[in-house]
Amino acid sequence: MNPGPRFQVTTLGEAMLRFSVRPGDRISDAPAYQIHVAGSEANVAHALARVGLAASWASVLPRNPLAERIASTLRSGGVDLSTVVWTERGRVGTYFVELAVPPRPTTVVYDRAGSTMAVATPDMFDWDQVCDCRVLHVSGITMGISPQGYDIALTAVREAKARGREVSLDVNYRSSLWTKEEASDALRALSGQIDILICKADDARDLFGCGGETKEIAGSLQEIFQSPRVVVTRGPLPSVAMAGDLCWERPSHQVRIIDRIGAGDAFAAGVLWGHLEGSLGHGLEWGAAMAALKMTLHGDLFTLDRDAVEGLLDQQGRDIQR
Repeated sequence: MNPGPRFQVTTLGEAMLRFSVRPGDRISDAPAYQIHVAGSEANVAHALARVGLAASWASVLPRNPLAERIASTLRSGGVDLSTVVWTERGRVGTYFVELAVPPRPTTVVYDRAGSTMAVATPDMFDWDQVCDCRVLHVSGITMGISPQGYDIALTAVREAKARGREVSLDVNYRSSLWTKEEASDALRALSGQIDILICKADDARDLFGCGGETKEIAGSLQEIFQSPRVVVTRGPLPSVAMAGDLCWERPSHQVRIIDRIGAGDAFAAGVLWGHLEGSLGHGLEWGAAMAALKMTLHGDLFTLDRDAVEGLLDQQGRDIQR
């Protein structure tokens, strides 16, 4: 008897180290930095593992202490790293965060050019291992970090679909990586291959020309990507999920924000969790809860667990609107 895929979700992408200064300090003269493991797809895998799902993360890392810091952090969170390719040379990407309070915005400075994942090639991966999952999750960030990253992401989607796996895509547009036109053209090429599409309303507007209410945006994205399931977030406004003719809406939770970076990845993890449990509506609910909880934590990673998510929902009530 076929035991089925080894993992419920495998995510594919770059991980970095984040250096952040305390609120009130500037990057240019900060006396100290806090260091955290970061990276959208690694964040998603970690959040899924924390709520009890079998999650794997696929990437390329150099054999050095910085990469070991990333690996040990993800491994301790329950993420399987058997699909990580280790190389003898290369560098880990980094980024710097200047956390600020209104009226100043939070500032992010990247130093990720030439990282091992950005210069990797598709032939470095064992695609049978990478695709040994129910859902393969990728993001627009991997596609935008370099031409090689784009090739890896496209190959991953093709290999997953060839094996009958589902594919999840978080658009996750980053203007520092590529132009709106480049991102739009590249992402549109995935039309018909994405089973779960997650997109911010602003990205839907800027990249694909989608306007109107959140439900209208979700419907437009369904048409553009020919995707059976679409989830749209709109900051503090309610998020919307569509699956065929079904539609769910979920307001965000009130939260005192400590660190908002990584909240979108925690949300994506919640959506995937719900989908794998058989309910995209519950995924929208769990995603909103996980995003809110993440914003109470320092760093990019969701480090709480299933009990924390269920506790928040029990406290505030289950109010999915169908």
